[in-house]
Amino acid sequence: MQAVTPDAHGIAVLLLTAIALFLFTRDYIPLETSSLAVLIALVAGFQLFPYTAGTEPLEVADFFAGFGNQALITICALMMVGKALETTGALQPLAIVVSRAWSSRPMLAMLVTLVGAGLLSAFMNNTPIVVLLLPILVGVSMRVKAPVSDVMLPMGLATIIGGMSTTIGTSTNLLVVGISQDMGLKEFG
Repeated sequence: MQAVTPDAHGIAVLLLTAIALFLFTRDYIPLETSSLAVLIALVAGFQLFPYTAGTEPLEVADFFAGFGNQALITICALMMVGKALETTGALQPLAIVVSRAWSSRPMLAMLVTLVGAGLLSAFMNNTPIVVLLLPILVGVSMRVKAPVSDVMLPMGLATIIGGMSTTIGTSTNLLVVGISQDMGLKEFG
């Protein structure tokens, strides 16, 4: 078996990935700034030094094709809804009710929380559900002096199980449906 040596483009992409990981760990550089810098460097590098895959060079538009993916847009929109609900405090009344229930009947409150999280994640992407419930459940566990891990793991599993039941439930389901449609397969879900 012959060893494959990476070409200059492969080495450049690996180096750019290492630089991106380094930049993402720096707190003084905003994540948006470092992400944009990496994207610009990638596009500029391939524009200045074209890469030929087969017979045609790789186009700049190919780098941005994934940003128009229906699954990515849906996930981003749901994350914005989750952040808006958290920022406006719209979930504060729910947090108070959940906190009271956890103080008086913790097992029943856990069951209701898990069933609610599972049902919500079946009809909404499970990532924003976790984002929404995270501050509520951390606050509740601190108020009732319970370990946060006792709440988070079951909540994560409930959202995964609920999310697997529908197309929009998980990011993976959305991506698989999108890829299958791109391949011309019959739509499902």
